[in-house]
Amino acid sequence: MTHSRSLLTKEWYKVPLSVDCPSCGAQTRAAGIVVGPSSLTGDPTNSAENNILAKPPASLDAFAFVETLSGRTKNIERFVVNRFHSMFAFRNDCLMPICEHCTEALPSPTIRSSVMNGFVRLGQRRLLVNERLLIYSSNAVLTEFHGGTSIEETDFPYPDYAVVLVCDTEIPGGDTGTFELWHSIARNDYAVLVRGHDGRDVLRDVINDDLASVVATVSDLGLVLTQLHLAQASSPYCALARDLFLKALGDAGYQQVHQEADHAVR
Repeated sequence: MTHSRSLLTKEWYKVPLSVDCPSCGAQTRAAGIVVGPSSLTGDPTNSAENNILAKPPASLDAFAFVETLSGRTKNIERFVVNRFHSMFAFRNDCLMPICEHCTEALPSPTIRSSVMNGFVRLGQRRLLVNERLLIYSSNAVLTEFHGGTSIEETDFPYPDYAVVLVCDTEIPGGDTGTFELWHSIARNDYAVLVRGHDGRDVLRDVINDDLASVVATVSDLGLVLTQLHLAQASSPYCALARDLFLKALGDAGYQQVHQEADHAVR
């Protein structure tokens, strides 16, 4: 089943393949993208970046081959094109796989079956890696299929994570929600949980090696943190997390509007 949806995900896989380029005729190494069941999809007629808090998307609950990605492209260019520049490029504002020889776009029908079959084969052998980088597109054409793989996502929150900060948040359109920062001492990494104004989970971002990557997620989602609260007011651990998070936000160019018991950053 193929459909156009908005897409928000940190579960996606680059699937390698080899095909004959329909433009130059040479055999080329290429790749396709498959997104996983934890991906969130919504109405493509509403920009994902303007409605993520007001209208939280629904889980995909399936694997899907990405035919094209368009709409917001800043993080797609950073995390896909710039990392795999010989395999992907933008054509007519759409992300497309390309031939390594002539750099022409490879039409989806040319690679669709190879990507799906390769995903199942490599996934069953645990040879695929979840890239875990944010893809955020207001218009993605997806073809769902049954992966039949043993790839599994770990539930969040982990038992050894603790919430340290809770931030009231909004987007430029005025819709509100909350942003929670979690930390694991044992794993020495961070996780974030974004909820819409109705309390529904919008994004679960499980593994962030440092606070800079957490701040990058805030930026990619276009969030404004209007109030920052300690999860436990008397905890020095939470107070330290607040100070470190404010420093990471400042290093990324965010400005603190005022400094009291609570904080606002923009």
